[in-house]
Amino acid sequence: MKKDAPKETFKRKRKLWLLRLSSKAGFSGLSSQVYILVCLGFLFSLGRSIAFPYLAMFLAGKTQNGGLGFDSSLVGLILMIGGFASTFALPFTGSLCDKFGRKIMMISSLIPQILLTIGFAYVHAFLDFLLLYATLGIVMALFDPAYGAMLADLVQPEKREQVYGLNYMVGNVGFMAGLPIGGLIATSSGYSVLYFYAAIFVSAATIGLGLLIRESKPLQVAKVKVFSDVTPIFRDRIFILFCFMGALTIVVYSPSYSLLSVYTEYLGFEPYVFGFLSSIAGAIVVALQIPIRLGTVRIGPTKAFIIAQTLFGAGFICFMVATSFPQLLVAIAVLTIGEIIFFPASSAFVANLAPAAMRGRYLALMGLFFGIGGSTTSLTIFSIYGLLANKSLIWGIWGTLGFAILPGYLMLFKMTKRNRSIPKEQ
Repeated sequence: MKKDAPKETFKRKRKLWLLRLSSKAGFSGLSSQVYILVCLGFLFSLGRSIAFPYLAMFLAGKTQNGGLGFDSSLVGLILMIGGFASTFALPFTGSLCDKFGRKIMMISSLIPQILLTIGFAYVHAFLDFLLLYATLGIVMALFDPAYGAMLADLVQPEKREQVYGLNYMVGNVGFMAGLPIGGLIATSSGYSVLYFYAAIFVSAATIGLGLLIRESKPLQVAKVKVFSDVTPIFRDRIFILFCFMGALTIVVYSPSYSLLSVYTEYLGFEPYVFGFLSSIAGAIVVALQIPIRLGTVRIGPTKAFIIAQTLFGAGFICFMVATSFPQLLVAIAVLTIGEIIFFPASSAFVANLAPAAMRGRYLALMGLFFGIGGSTTSLTIFSIYGLLANKSLIWGIWGTLGFAILPGYLMLFKMTKRNRSIPKEQ
């Protein structure tokens, strides 16, 4: 008995330490459904990060390295059309999420995603890729608003930023694990096989969602008219300004990883190097998410947006001057810290602005604005990249754009400071 006493003391102290840590981080008191949903999000992130970060490299890469050799402007066009397809489906899918429920929309998205993901392994023509990626974008639009709304449904407003931060961190663990796996597979076996692995993990997430997750749609959600019930949201001036500014942020941020995958090849690195760089970015998210999130909660979301935007601009300037692996690593770190600050804060900001009965539509419209920002960038940045003799200048152009966006966030800060009546829960 005496020999077992130190073990019991250690276990008790460890349990108390973990409880204090989870309480300080804001993760205590969450339902098991939150943790299960976040874990399923991890599986989904892991599967997608094995394959889709390498899509631009697959399309534009040299044929002797397993790529298809498409012109960079065609790659940008594929990414743009796919992004637009997803973006303009969002207002409808957000309304469907509020009308029919979160779980059914996620299941309706994941099942066809499995088949479409496998399809990437078999198509090789430009038009085939264009149609496949656009269809996948529409199907993905069913998933994201429902997933974000379910997370918001399951927690109180004061814990939403913590939970979105936890989800973001766990998703980046999947991202961190999947990218080097995908890079090593692509280096040894080619790009097309990556999509089989991605489909396996999406299948696992689908099964888990069907068996373990309950519907979370609030009871007070009334019948939703798919079109007309979106229009009143546009009278929320703070929400619309944030969406507009967020779209501009995504214009700067969204092409970073797809362009970086091509740029690292331009600098002479093997595909696995991009995977390791991106994996390290995921590790930074895991290591710094909790302390950074605690800081952003104290200063408030609008100040956090200003800091994040500054870091995005600085990160791209770092990419412009980087030529070695350590220099690229510094640029990734700066960009990633901005990412850690911006994305969880933006989801929580919108979820707390939205009445419960309109949560899916608010999050979907945020996705619409962000999607327009991201979709319009892909073709532009890849076309400019193709024209530049010195490819590093593209990062300087995008960094300058990043700094030019800052005044809009200062305006948002002033508006929210004047308007203290932002609803926390309805």
